[in-house]
Amino acid sequence: MAEDQRPPVFELHIRPMFRLLDREHMLTFVDPGFDLWDLENVWTMRNDILVRLRGEGLFNMPGQKVGGPWPAEWIDLFERWTQNPNADDIGHHLLLGQRDGDYQLQPVSDKRRLRAKVTAPSPGCHAWFALESVTPGRREYTLYVEPPLPAPAAAPTAIPALEMFDKGDVATLVIHDAGGTQELPIA
Repeated sequence: MAEDQRPPVFELHIRPMFRLLDREHMLTFVDPGFDLWDLENVWTMRNDILVRLRGEGLFNMPGQKVGGPWPAEWIDLFERWTQNPNADDIGHHLLLGQRDGDYQLQPVSDKRRLRAKVTAPSPGCHAWFALESVTPGRREYTLYVEPPLPAPAAAPTAIPALEMFDKGDVATLVIHDAGGTQELPIA
């Protein structure tokens, strides 16, 4: 995805949490469809969504047949997103990660481990690679940082980001971060 095709800023708040699979299911599961990439709608329904993600509702989401249930860390991320103390600012802000040094690719059997040291704005941040697309011979990621809320006043710190994936036919990784876009060849 070219730099000018990056998602609008509001989508950076919600897209990393809901997969395309989740979105497509909810667009067809209910009538009228519910768009999980629509920030305003998700913010309005956040408590109901959280109940369903936790498996506490009559209809849990996502169901087994559509990629569910979510891992606990995904549910925790969504829950943290719902806890913004400022009602005028929907959700809290995910930031594009700023890597500190080069990306590192390490072979682990038939898999590859992608690592980065990330400059976080304060302690308590989380960093990860969000998979954006998989096409023949290529995987595309965005490096995100999630600051804690409320954000403590502190000096930037270094935190790790880690991703494991099957090597398969992947020859190139594309990574978007605060510094732009970088392509990494995979041996």
